[in-house]
Amino acid sequence: MAKVLVVDDHALFRLGVCTALKLGDHPHEVVGEVGTAHECIEYLQSNAPKPDILLLDIILPDGSGEEVASKVRKDFPRIKILILSAETSEDVLLNLVETGIQGFVSKESVQDELYLAINAIMNGGQYFGKDINSLLKSLMSDASCNERLRAKSIFSERERIVIELCSEGYPTKIISDKMGISPRTVDAHKANIFAKLGVTNTVELVRYAIKHRLVKL
Repeated sequence: MAKVLVVDDHALFRLGVCTALKLGDHPHEVVGEVGTAHECIEYLQSNAPKPDILLLDIILPDGSGEEVASKVRKDFPRIKILILSAETSEDVLLNLVETGIQGFVSKESVQDELYLAINAIMNGGQYFGKDINSLLKSLMSDASCNERLRAKSIFSERERIVIELCSEGYPTKIISDKMGISPRTVDAHKANIFAKLGVTNTVELVRYAIKHRLVKL
């Protein structure tokens, strides 16, 4: 029997999941259910019983499941993370896998698949639904990985920092303050980046960075 904390912003959906977990053929213990990222972290930092598995939605009213997963991996490494969400975009999925989640089940799945996922994770494995597994194989193919690695290898460390800050929407002056360099040096880095990519402006740079996963959304 797994101890589960359910994190989803829809109260009726939480009720349905909790009921399914408690009353199924192989019931699990629901130690709590919360509706926001803040409530999730607050629960985990409290003296309440710690879950074995965090059943986590991606889209929350005060943050993202990616942010929650990253913090849980860092501060509570023993807790397993199972994503239960309707969001299956490529960037989000890759970010979550890189964060170190143990599984992903679509909200369109049947109850039995949720049980399969929990059992697999509790036995030390991982579980990704059929559709998600197919997408992961495609995204993690050698060709895709090599393309992302090549994109990262052509930039210096400072150029990568400039790319990250540009992608966060910071203007040249703020970037120069954050990096401790002059605005002219920032512009020089940007010019070098543009030349390497064959782009002419920051918008095209950000599109490239997102497509090749130089930055996380």
